[in-house]
Formats: sequence, structure tokens, C-alpha cells
Amino acid sequence: MIGNDGKPISKEMVRAAIAVYNRESRGSKEFAGIPRALVTILDNLAVGKTTYVKGADGQLQVSRRKDKSVVAG
Repeated sequence: MIGNDGKPISKEMVRAAIAVYNRESRGSKEFAGIPRALVTILDNLAVGKTTYVKGADGQLQVSRRKDKSVVAG
């Protein structure tokens, strides 16, 4: 995953971005800091489905729960 600054981001940074994705509204300044590619992946993730996001230091499993929140495992 490449960040908004063009540099690879770590798994911990992906986890932090997912926390912001779950917590903040789309118009907030914090939400604007999430990489656009990650927002697209998370928006298209269906309830009960899992995908993998590659960070600079390995893959991270990402799932959408029934309550429509996203969890990184």
C-alpha cells in the first residue's frame, strides 16, 4: 500500500488508517489523510468478506463485520 505521500506504509499505519475509517466522517481532516487506494478497497469490501492489504512489512487481513465496521486482523 502506498500512502498519499508516495511512500510505502507499514501494517501499523494501515491499522491506524482503518481505525480512522471506522471512526471519522468522510469530510473530516483525519479521513482525508487515509490513502485513496485503501478507501476504495474498504468501500468495496462486502459484509462478511475478507481481503488482504499489503503493507511495507507484510500482508494484513481485513474483514468487514455485520455492523459494517472494518477490522484488521
